[in-house]
Amino acid sequence: MAKVVLDVAEKFKCRRIYTSGAAVALTHHTTKPRVWAVPNSESLISEIREYRNTVLMSDIEGRGGHGNITGLNGLLLGVAKKRGFEAICLMGEIPVYLRGLPLYYPKASRSVLEVLSHSLKIEVNLDQLDELDQRVQRRIEEFYQQIPLAIRGQLDKLKHVTYDKPAGPGPITEEEKKRIMEDVERFFKKRGEGG
Repeated sequence: MAKVVLDVAEKFKCRRIYTSGAAVALTHHTTKPRVWAVPNSESLISEIREYRNTVLMSDIEGRGGHGNITGLNGLLLGVAKKRGFEAICLMGEIPVYLRGLPLYYPKASRSVLEVLSHSLKIEVNLDQLDELDQRVQRRIEEFYQQIPLAIRGQLDKLKHVTYDKPAGPGPITEEEKKRIMEDVERFFKKRGEGG
């Protein structure tokens, strides 16, 4: 499938391939999602560092300078490189506690589209996406209020995490991060058991 996609790109004389997806992250649904970027060439790194609200996946704390992407998004990066195309995958952050819910997350899509429109120097009308986001945010807030107060208190700390530089430390400690992940997992496990 990746070869077929690149055959079409070649037919239309494309020079660069963009893929897009989601990045599950310790972020809060009320904050603007960052965009994680993975290029298929070191020559693209300096350009990506100029994008607003974007971080190289390899710069994110705890990744040891590496990042990988599964599925067609990741495969296309490698196959594109072999075929001589530049390629970048852009992934919008989605709060970890929303993972697996049957909801769209337009806020992450908006962040990705902002980066793409800047990179490609095109204007994109995001009005309909913003309207969808308002509806989805109401549903997310309804879900969020069902999360036990103790867990919400931990998740609310994510509202105050700032990224002055890629993956800069926020007010959450590693111990708190671990506890948040464990609490979220327990919450979803209970919901799956009818709790």
